Amino acid sequence: MIRKFIFFIIIISIFQNLKSQDIRIGLYHKFDVKTLVFKPLKGAYYLENDKGFKEKIRGNDVIYITLVGDQISVWGIEKHMGLSQKIAISPKRENSMYSLEPAFPALKKRRYEGKLEIAIHPEDKLTIINQVAFEKYVASVVEAESGTRAKHEYYKSQAIISRTYALNHIDRHENENFNLCDDVHCQVYKGIQTRNKTIHSAVSTTKGLVITDENRQLITAAFHSNSGGFTINSEDVWSAAMPYLRGKKDPYWADQHNSHWTDTILLSDWVDFMEHIGIQLPDKYDPNTIFSFNQSVRVRNMTVAGQLVPLKHVRNKFKLRSTFFSIYPENDKLIVKGRGYGHGVGLSQEGAMQMARMGKSYEEIIEFYYHNVELMNIDSTTYLTRLLSQ
Repeated sequence: MIRKFIFFIIIISIFQNLKSQDIRIGLYHKFDVKTLVFKPLKGAYYLENDKGFKEKIRGNDVIYITLVGDQISVWGIEKHMGLSQKIAISPKRENSMYSLEPAFPALKKRRYEGKLEIAIHPEDKLTIINQVAFEKYVASVVEAESGTRAKHEYYKSQAIISRTYALNHIDRHENENFNLCDDVHCQVYKGIQTRNKTIHSAVSTTKGLVITDENRQLITAAFHSNSGGFTINSEDVWSAAMPYLRGKKDPYWADQHNSHWTDTILLSDWVDFMEHIGIQLPDKYDPNTIFSFNQSVRVRNMTVAGQLVPLKHVRNKFKLRSTFFSIYPENDKLIVKGRGYGHGVGLSQEGAMQMARMGKSYEEIIEFYYHNVELMNIDSTTYLTRLLSQ
């Protein structure tokens, strides 16, 4: 009860007005960035550090930010702006925009809005934080996770899912001084991309809407690319059995980009893997018999020499697109023919896109892939009161 109260107090304090409140995102989280190039694209900015230095950054300026030992070095076009432990770059006005380009390591340039904070990470790299309006973050996530060619109703469903996920994991990186990171550990976020009008309309139309379970708690809004024809239970992938993440037949999966796939595994690599996970193979065996495996509906395990092998371990080891596959031995290799892409839990993005093309509403899409859930508005005082009173 106490944890629930604290959790929703955090949500209330941060998101009382989702239109104007910000979320803090850790950028380039999986990279050890040591040098970063900042350039304003629209509007003016102010750079400040923890030693009282303050400088205006104008449109033609390029700022080089480098980790030097245990300090951050900042260079402008004509001068050194000093050493510090932390810097902040703030826009003078709303709707300003800047680019970031890591130079070490060299990574693709991206565009962002909002405030930028840079500090020193304990693991000898820069901690880069983008403080951005929450709904703008949601719109960027929707595009990064699902592209720009889907229907309006699909984007509505993805916006609600991304919003729910963000709020449900708002303290995931609390010990690093930001809310969420920008990669698949949280949700993919690449800053400003195309400013797709359909996506922004979908986010605006569904503003504040989240998905809750039968107890009016935010759900774990899991999603994947393509189910292969069947979604699966949450406990088939993770440890927790969640009542709203139940496997079911998915008729919307076929004839999509990720519906089918084929891969190859060397027989020698497969045998090494079997030995590594403790599978006892007979002294003499026929690979065509012992390693053949057919999966017409989703299962959790395959059987090899009378012993269970979890399919998720096979997928992780050989980097397969999904656990929904069959194996056909062929000479010195195994041909793996699979269906779907991703863990298979929750919403299938390609299936949801197909539902939208068929005229289904975002409510129908969400209700199909999540079992016994309800759409609620996080701004609702009644909703929050009911949650806190449980």
